[in-house]
Amino acid sequence: MSMQADQETDVVASLAITLDGYVSRLDGSVDYLEKYPIEDFDFDEWVARVGALIMGRTTYEQTIGWGWIWGDRPTMVLTNESGLAVPEGADVQFHSGPTAEAVRAFSAETPKRLWVFGGGRVVTDALLGGSVDTLDITIVPEAIGTGIALFVEPYAGAMRVTQTVPYSNGAVRLVYDLGASDGS
Repeated sequence: MSMQADQETDVVASLAITLDGYVSRLDGSVDYLEKYPIEDFDFDEWVARVGALIMGRTTYEQTIGWGWIWGDRPTMVLTNESGLAVPEGADVQFHSGPTAEAVRAFSAETPKRLWVFGGGRVVTDALLGGSVDTLDITIVPEAIGTGIALFVEPYAGAMRVTQTVPYSNGAVRLVYDLGASDGS
């Protein structure tokens, strides 16, 4: 990863987490986000810069359940399952290889930013595999006490905050450059 990845073509892991560090409840539910409508954030502007998405099976199935909003934007689902439904008009491929390798290969195919969408295991594997340039998290002011953590294994890589965005609803967005080094 370059020291200063081009934000229009980088690989970004971006997701909302609770104040206590969880991406979801133990059952995968993100019901705590219902109090934070997407319109409260700069989501449309942010997602307009995304060329493709990569996610795990559970996140994919959850996204379909909410209603597929990605149109024909190329999407890779990391899974060993076969026969998963594909929404009409969607450009979805399934991959069962190692996460970091899949992220690098898929990123090379897209001319715009690749979004590592989730879940926690996918994000952790991508980070540990060195295939993510930017970690973009929005912390919502909710403490759920238990759930699926953002980091399911320790991550000791360099991180440098490049942007902070406070929202009027109490959430805070933190953007980290993962190619940072001491003294930069």
